[in-house]
Amino acid sequence: MTAIKTKLDKWAQKDKDKWICTLKQIKSMKITLVNPLKDYFTSIKEIITMADEFEQFINTGLKSRKPLSFNPKKLQERFYADLFPNNPKGYVSCYGNPDKAIKEFGKKHGQLLCLLYTEYRKYRFYIIQRRYTVLARFNELYLNLVALSAQSLGKRRLLDYDKCYTLIMKALNHDMDRQQLWSMYWRFNPEQDYYKNIILNADLKDFNYLYRYGVFISEYDLRMAQYMQKYPENNLKKLSSYIVKSYQDGFERGLRSYKTKKYVSLILPAGMERLGRLLIKDLQKIGLEAIVACPLTQSLNKQYDYDHRFDMALYYDNSYVEQTLSAYDKSVTALSKLLGLQAGPIYVELFGEEPFAPSDKESALKLSDDQLQLRRTAGSKTSQMFYNHYKQQETSFCIIAFPSPEIGGKFERIFDDTVKLNMLDSMKYAALQQKLIDVLDTAEYVHVKGKGSNETDIKVKLHKLKNPNKETNFENCVADVNIPVGEVFTSPLLKGTNGTLHVKDIYLRNLRFKNLKLTFKDGMISDYSCANFKTKEVNRKYIEENLLMPHKTLPIGEFAIGTNTLAYQMSKKYDIMQLLPILIIEKMGPHFAIGDTCYSREEDFDHFNFVNGKKLIAVENEKSALRKKDPLNAYTQVHTDITLPYEMLQSITAVRPDGSKAYIIKNGLFAVPGTEELNIPLRNIKK
Repeated sequence: MTAIKTKLDKWAQKDKDKWICTLKQIKSMKITLVNPLKDYFTSIKEIITMADEFEQFINTGLKSRKPLSFNPKKLQERFYADLFPNNPKGYVSCYGNPDKAIKEFGKKHGQLLCLLYTEYRKYRFYIIQRRYTVLARFNELYLNLVALSAQSLGKRRLLDYDKCYTLIMKALNHDMDRQQLWSMYWRFNPEQDYYKNIILNADLKDFNYLYRYGVFISEYDLRMAQYMQKYPENNLKKLSSYIVKSYQDGFERGLRSYKTKKYVSLILPAGMERLGRLLIKDLQKIGLEAIVACPLTQSLNKQYDYDHRFDMALYYDNSYVEQTLSAYDKSVTALSKLLGLQAGPIYVELFGEEPFAPSDKESALKLSDDQLQLRRTAGSKTSQMFYNHYKQQETSFCIIAFPSPEIGGKFERIFDDTVKLNMLDSMKYAALQQKLIDVLDTAEYVHVKGKGSNETDIKVKLHKLKNPNKETNFENCVADVNIPVGEVFTSPLLKGTNGTLHVKDIYLRNLRFKNLKLTFKDGMISDYSCANFKTKEVNRKYIEENLLMPHKTLPIGEFAIGTNTLAYQMSKKYDIMQLLPILIIEKMGPHFAIGDTCYSREEDFDHFNFVNGKKLIAVENEKSALRKKDPLNAYTQVHTDITLPYEMLQSITAVRPDGSKAYIIKNGLFAVPGTEELNIPLRNIKK
């Protein structure tokens, strides 16, 4: 990969002088336009010049003892001032807000200039990645647009839209091959070590290191860093060792070997660098090298993110898709050997932030039906290209979650309880879960019924076992790929899976859904509703755009029963149910995934129950079975888990072919003989 690094470095150096030259021009120029153009271009000029200050900061070595000429925290506050929500001088009056942009420039010009504003907000990432070609190009674009605006000097006439659009699209689409290669290189190549260098070499007692990441660092990120500084070293070592051992277990239980691989993508929250250091070292001990991604932080303004989720609507057409697909294919081909050496990610996430309920703005861009179809096709093709080189069936992963200080005053107690929860005995739960599986494997379908006002009433059709002594429908899932321990799951048949799933309040894809109802007919979503907004139409649109899109409907890809009643007890103890991540919530009741199965793109490889060695036959459904004849339509690239917590559950019943029944859960408690221990935390809650 050194050849690609050399090529990228050469490209970077070639355009750096051009960036510096255009930057000087922008700094020295006086904007003599009339408002609102003057105000608009002044705000972008400030973003560009503050990005230059950021470069000066990150070029100051981590070990440098030379005092900084500015305060990194104050620089961040200036850079992100426009995006602060609910602030008259922040997002309300920001040109990244489509309401503001359209009010000042009209709909057509406003949407275009609003999109452009968001592109300049990416400058910090381009500086970290030394993508001076992009920086120079957008600096030139800025100078050209100001010059174009000067033609209307003294008048309130807007920019010539066609000329403006052409200039912006040229900048966005310029040299896409190189830009795609650059992005893939930064994602998968160990030679990019910017974030890893911070974790390994920064003085973690000087919290200024956090501002080198180039993302917004909140008070909660700072508090997490402070908390981690005082966290006992031995406890951190045990935690790191447990995570890496779980990662290894994921390979072993999947009958795979990580020893043929070299690299692990490591994704961490900002503030948990001490844990990151240990994980990097523990991975080295088993022969794997960590590739550290940009750290996870909470978005400063989720409404801003939501407003811009479909900005591509301004330019997303056949020509653009063909160009991006070509660039993507070239990049994964160039990095094919590197992709084949990826072992899969270790992902550490935080929970505890308040669920976000967005405002649905008419001013925000939307994708047309034709664009949605294009997006579906493009998503399928890029996925197919990627997995031709990244051998998913040879990889594994590990995901674990901890509370953020944002969760409230009991943060430290919740953190300690979560650590205990994450490190529960896998083999103990495996034995309990196998008792559930043994009963479930006798069923033709499973009937799930809600309690009281909960309207869930759904029958889930299971695959038929030809040889029950050697075959099983359910995976016995413990703490390896998904921590904490606690679920059994299967990929149900679509035909014969019918009914309604209802959850009163749930957080999916970082968005809140109130009274979400999904109706399934032969395994496909046939109807849907929620109660986030006043009208039925707006609620349906919300589901379409944030759960289904870019599809018109989705299949049920997974049915599971969570067994971690201790997690449920913890949620009740601290009243944090609505703040828990799906990683934990899915272990707290039956859950249904819409989209692809858990074995997506691995259907043609054998999978076994690690407890009894039985072969898992429920690895596909009627949709994924299309993969050989119609691969583009076999997968959805979506997998969203929706959990029905124990408190909303009346019963889960295994119904056999002869009509006889066996309760898995009855009156909200586990009913299979030998699983009574799972009910102790549930009974303690009631007491």
